[in-house]
Amino acid sequence: MAKAWGDVRLTPSTFIVNKRGEIVKSYVGAPDFPELHRLIERLLAET
Repeated sequence: MAKAWGDVRLTPSTFIVNKRGEIVKSYVGAPDFPELHRLIERLLAET
């Protein structure tokens, strides 16, 4: 799985993927959850 997502060096690693299948943000280690939630809400609102 790590090879499929590129340069995964540490777990947890979090990848945020938009509706077009593009990785828009990645976090190594624990993410900043408030920032992560804002980003997800923004991406879900996109048409």
